[in-house]
Amino acid sequence: MISGFNQGQGKGTIAVSYAWESYDEFYFGDEKMAAPPPYGGQITTQSLTLYTVYGLTDHLDIILNLPYIAAKGKGDDPMVNQDVSDLQDATLFLNWNPIQIESESGMLSFVGALGISTPLSDYEANAVLSIGNQSTRIDPKILIQYQSNDGWFANLNAGYSVRTKDVPNATVLGAKLGFAAAEFYVDLWSETQISDSDAPDIGGVPFNETRVNYTQIGLNAYYPFSEAFGISLGYGKNVSGRNVGLADRVSGGLLVNF
Repeated sequence: MISGFNQGQGKGTIAVSYAWESYDEFYFGDEKMAAPPPYGGQITTQSLTLYTVYGLTDHLDIILNLPYIAAKGKGDDPMVNQDVSDLQDATLFLNWNPIQIESESGMLSFVGALGISTPLSDYEANAVLSIGNQSTRIDPKILIQYQSNDGWFANLNAGYSVRTKDVPNATVLGAKLGFAAAEFYVDLWSETQISDSDAPDIGGVPFNETRVNYTQIGLNAYYPFSEAFGISLGYGKNVSGRNVGLADRVSGGLLVNF
């Protein structure tokens, strides 16, 4: 959610997006096996998200993210809930870009961000088929980005997520390599979460208190139809982890710029 690009004072974007993801393999601890019973070896999640970002100043943006999530297991046990859905967690971020160093070839930017996320509904957290962990999170982050004058850019970001209700805190690292122009935008990205090492694996504690590590990679693209409207497409995949599903994810959205 943190970005090396600012909206500009008084400018913003509203986006509505849909995402679908599914997995049939899961890491129990660091051992990969079939997705957990009684869900028939496959869990599918769909989400509808409202995202908005607005420039409070030329260097400070405020970001709001509101997701509705539905998860479904493909199982035959009538005693187990195979379908859950609800509002998940609201997230609010301030994205501040106070330092920009220009050169003949491009610009180097240093960004700081602070976010808070909190549950919007009373969804079940202690379950394999869950849409979240019922934790409030505080997420400070930093980002360094270089963008060349011809549109190519690369950035690195790092943060530490502090979480309530015995959900393990985690270090979150990310990177992007992409191209940004008026005609289109595309990036390749990766994100890694490393939970505190003293957190337990699945078994003996509630699911939302387990150690969760992952590495994801993916692709984002944006095409503007005009200055006011555009569409986005994305793909992501969990390639490794701990106590996490190896999910593939596809997404698409409609954006309105103002």
